[in-house]
Amino acid sequence: MRSEGWASVNGTVTPISEAKVSVLDAGFTLGWTVFETLIGRNGAPLRLDRHLKRLEGSCHELAIACPDLSRLAAQVEDVAGRVGGDVRIRITVSGSGSCVVVGTVLDTGRRHREIRAVRGIWREDPYLPGSSKHGSRASWVVGLRKAKADEMLLVDSQKRFVEGTTSAVLAVIDGVLWTHPHDGRVLESTACTQIIQDAGALGIEVRHEAPPAYHRWDGLYIASVSRHIAPVVSLDGEALPGWDPVGRALASYRSE
Repeated sequence: MRSEGWASVNGTVTPISEAKVSVLDAGFTLGWTVFETLIGRNGAPLRLDRHLKRLEGSCHELAIACPDLSRLAAQVEDVAGRVGGDVRIRITVSGSGSCVVVGTVLDTGRRHREIRAVRGIWREDPYLPGSSKHGSRASWVVGLRKAKADEMLLVDSQKRFVEGTTSAVLAVIDGVLWTHPHDGRVLESTACTQIIQDAGALGIEVRHEAPPAYHRWDGLYIASVSRHIAPVVSLDGEALPGWDPVGRALASYRSE
């Protein structure tokens, strides 16, 4: 079963092919969900407490009943242990109360893989706070498919990068690492938080400010739990330099 993966649906653990959720669930009918993705090493989830805390906040923001976090942690550890090795975990909680934990073998080839990106328009939603990790992502999926890109980097009215559709955005300008502050407008990226901590350990200056979206950066990057830090080598069809010394130093630094 290792190649397929395992799932826990409301505490019942089965191979993924046997997992079932009601077709009337609000996650399916309305896209009303919150979720978290995390990785594990040797079958053990990394930074689980941090992800569960963020999940709890997302549930609150989207008026979804949060599951018992201690029980959920046990379900995540069970699923991760069944998959074993390097594992990718997704936790989804729906507006109907369904709680699903899915574990699959981690695609380690995604780590540091070069990214082809496009710019997109960032708009603040009046009801879904940017600080919540929700599942309402149809417009982003469609935009990426039409652009045939790996990621969309969202730009606000000030012509600055806010975040990516599945990642945080970082830029290196004159040796300084820039990234959007955690001010409630954007999701607090666990991967970006760790990279910033690593930058401090390496003596790299960090500027908590949204990077300019039109600039000659030393390097432009995205960050996510499965990619860690990855260079943007193409933006709207224009070739970019890729790795710079700061990015390479962060990619080589192992804090896990």
